Amino acid sequence: MRPNTGSNSVSILDDVEAIRRIDLGNMGMMISSFPALLKKAVELSRSLVLPRDYRSVKEIVVCGMGGSAIGGDLFRDLSQRKIPLSVSVIRDYDLPRHVDERSLVVAVSYSGNTEETLESFKQAYGRGSRMVAIASNGLLEKACSKLKIPFLGVPSGYTPRSALPLLFIPLLKLAEEIGFPLVGEGELDEACRLIEKYNSKLTPETPLSQNPAKQLAAGLHEKLPIIYSLGHLKSVALRYKDQINENAKMRAMCDQLPEANHNEIETWEKVDFKEILHVVFIDSRFKNPYVAESIGALVSSIEREEVGLSMVKPLGETMLEEVLSAIILGDWLSYYLAILRGVDPAPVRLINNLKKKHEERTKYLEKFEEWLAETGEDNRKT
Repeated sequence: MRPNTGSNSVSILDDVEAIRRIDLGNMGMMISSFPALLKKAVELSRSLVLPRDYRSVKEIVVCGMGGSAIGGDLFRDLSQRKIPLSVSVIRDYDLPRHVDERSLVVAVSYSGNTEETLESFKQAYGRGSRMVAIASNGLLEKACSKLKIPFLGVPSGYTPRSALPLLFIPLLKLAEEIGFPLVGEGELDEACRLIEKYNSKLTPETPLSQNPAKQLAAGLHEKLPIIYSLGHLKSVALRYKDQINENAKMRAMCDQLPEANHNEIETWEKVDFKEILHVVFIDSRFKNPYVAESIGALVSSIEREEVGLSMVKPLGETMLEEVLSAIILGDWLSYYLAILRGVDPAPVRLINNLKKKHEERTKYLEKFEEWLAETGEDNRKT
């Protein structure tokens, strides 16, 4: 059954039973599992062991789509301030030409059957790249088993977007395995404790008056969110947009500083439809001091136009804690926006219909299996 309650008043956010009647797909349960999945991801990651020759790679290339790719974005943003190794994220079928036998290609697909990721995997294999895959099952697991490629299996049963910890944390371990640690000793355990405590303040049982996620959702209700972020939190803004798209089935926009100060700031000179806009600014204690100075100009332009503005200040003493605390807040935000709109957050009918029709036309998964049946280690480029 598909709920069709229409737009609700903010008071519904304190009605736990009403929330459950809308959330038929149990997305609230999946978001609540974020701290537990963090711990599980840390535990699983300890089993990841890579060949010693992987330490000689020139770059890390993460291939994925949608909820399976965002972990790569977060990993890339953290890596830029932490390690001297290039990290890129590919959301496409084709690998860039610079990817070769000295590249470490990480194929990430929660289902293990994402068409674009499988094609990138196939191309990486053909180029002799060092490879790793992360999935719950599917053709990716099957291919790694046959081709003897390192594979990390993660628990199934979640939507790809709610399985983020399982797809992100292993990337930190992967970097450590090849000699480039991004987090210090005990940092992951401390982050897990922080997120578990913070999450308890964001669940439906915590009232609006004490719940930052509900308060932010109330401000964004019936608005068009414009989300800004910066530094190692750049991709967190994209995560907010994507979660609002998929969970609340509503539009959102995002941009990054300092880039927005070179183009988008001009849109605040003469604002159209200002009554429907609401800006969310995701701040950081680790921001570059020059960026910090320019934030004031952007905020002043927004406030001068009397557009709604919410500042998000992530919790934590480390970059990783800021990333994770900002994400769990945004995930609950998207959930409460769905409740306010009267839509079940879990189903993604348009995405699934598109994938089904595309597969019926292309038969890509069948073609991949045919390739796998014909392929072996003896015909790989070395």
